[in-house]
Amino acid sequence: MVEDRVVIKGRCLEITIDTSMFNTVEPAFPFPIILMINGQILAGACWNAEGGKLAGQPGDPYGLIQELLNASKTMLQKQGEYNTSLFIYFSDYAFKYKDSSLVISYENELLSYTDCPKYKGKYRGIVELPLREFVEDVLRISREYLEKYASIVEEVRLEHGEKPDNYDDLWKLYREVEELYKKRFGTEDHC
Repeated sequence: MVEDRVVIKGRCLEITIDTSMFNTVEPAFPFPIILMINGQILAGACWNAEGGKLAGQPGDPYGLIQELLNASKTMLQKQGEYNTSLFIYFSDYAFKYKDSSLVISYENELLSYTDCPKYKGKYRGIVELPLREFVEDVLRISREYLEKYASIVEEVRLEHGEKPDNYDDLWKLYREVEELYKKRFGTEDHC
């Protein structure tokens, strides 16, 4: 039996993947995803007609994890800025390294149309947090996704005739970021 919702939490990051729904119209963004950082919504939608509760917006969990790892890698290498959609439909994100912090600018176009008062005006903004804390969460969440939840997501994708993703590549990227983290912050355990 496949779980209906996968929730992966770190200290600052929280990802919710709704595996009960599969977007057959646009399989590049197969699952509704909610992404929150420090309690701030970066991906998700809300409509009063659907009960006024936060819901996911179309996204790809593999791509999301990959892009969070790529952003972490870029910031650890002090390369300045990383722009991405995080494989979440109707979204744009810019990750910028600033001193020992990470500044994330985001725009969630889907949330700009909300009729839920709680989320009005929250479709764009800036989140700033310590780089170390962010990378630790990305590593923790990536590992948990790869070890526990990738198989659940793949099972649903395969049921809909999709080809399996290459998790060896994602593990390789995870190990690259982990090594950069250790070089930057030392070898203490991040998980």
